[in-house]
Amino acid sequence: MGKNELDDPDRQKVSAALVRAGQRARELALQTGTGVAVRINGELRVLRGDDLKPKDQAEA
Repeated sequence: MGKNELDDPDRQKVSAALVRAGQRARELALQTGTGVAVRINGELRVLRGDDLKPKDQAEA
């Protein structure tokens, strides 16, 4: 990546936007009883139920 790409304000916001999108997808999946497809260590998995909750909530 060139310096110009790193200085682009839109590109600087991409990571935060992806995190928010992932959080919203998990919330929606919990509400609708569906799963979310994710890649973990190169393996494609579908997370459901307690696997979608933050660790501190899943144990409660």
